[in-house]
Amino acid sequence: MSINKGNVFSSKNLCEYMLSSLPKEASPQLRDPYDAVALISHACMLAAGFRLQGLGEDHRIETSSEPDSFPPLPPEWNASTTSNYAFRYAHTQSSLQYILKISRLGSKAVINGLGIGDDRVHTLEIAIKDFLSPNSFPFTCSLTDSNLQTNENKLAACFISAGRIADLGAMVKFQIIQKLAPGLRKEGYEESAHAASTTPDASAQRPPAREPPPDRGGDHSPAHDPLRDDRLPPAAQPHPFRDPLAAEPRRPYPAGDFPPPGFEDEYEMNGPPGAGGMGGGRRPLNIGERDLYPPGLGPHDPLRGPGLAPAGGGMGGGGMHPTFDDPLFRGDGRGGVGPYGGGR
Repeated sequence: MSINKGNVFSSKNLCEYMLSSLPKEASPQLRDPYDAVALISHACMLAAGFRLQGLGEDHRIETSSEPDSFPPLPPEWNASTTSNYAFRYAHTQSSLQYILKISRLGSKAVINGLGIGDDRVHTLEIAIKDFLSPNSFPFTCSLTDSNLQTNENKLAACFISAGRIADLGAMVKFQIIQKLAPGLRKEGYEESAHAASTTPDASAQRPPAREPPPDRGGDHSPAHDPLRDDRLPPAAQPHPFRDPLAAEPRRPYPAGDFPPPGFEDEYEMNGPPGAGGMGGGRRPLNIGERDLYPPGLGPHDPLRGPGLAPAGGGMGGGGMHPTFDDPLFRGDGRGGVGPYGGGR
């Protein structure tokens, strides 16, 4: 058999491998599309340089020592009534033997490959309707050299097109052969560039390093906050940001004896003496503070000495019942006798 060395997985070469593997005395040679899937899987193994050793793990057949000799399959290769097939292979570049099993699963064919002694199973699912023409079965042809081209065309008609033969061969090579025996060397055989290694190295498992964030001047906030929902981009903000609708900061209160929290000095009650409003010389929150002194003494305790009188001098007021001269009734801090301050 003359195989085109340019690409051993071309549709023409695969058809020649399939024709050379069909038993001559069988009739029909292919009963249904599942026989065809098993046959083209076997042809792909031959194209990659594997040699058939038997049907299954225990079955043995006589092998030829000639490298270009491809004996036909034993007549019982498709004897199973449940469309299950098994092949065992060896390769000159490996010490392992390999098992290839094809099974029918509904309307699909499942191809499983395993290296004996290796626990990894590689699987490929084939949808029959995507590759084969069921109306072309059962299939039988006369295997003579005189009508080789006719038989190739007839066998190719069992598939949807010649391109589908090449596509199916490429799938078997990529999903099964390259994972069973990576790195095979054979004329006309090349591994797919996108084939994934069965044991990826550590560098392939490491995630790519993240680039450092661009320099943002004085902003040293982290580039990514895992606690923040960052699915939306941040809103544009001027720098420095100032919200015109935000309330103005509160002014600090003058220190008092009992400054209430959150008290806004709307009437300037906590202002300094003589500042107007209701401030005067005494804070209104101190009303009743003179009731704390002993009767008759008040804040003018003779034991305190001169010059220590409280703010407001000798003016009255300070009890729970303020008089009209209490600073509470002085509107501008200049004194007065009117109940509304200032004598005005």
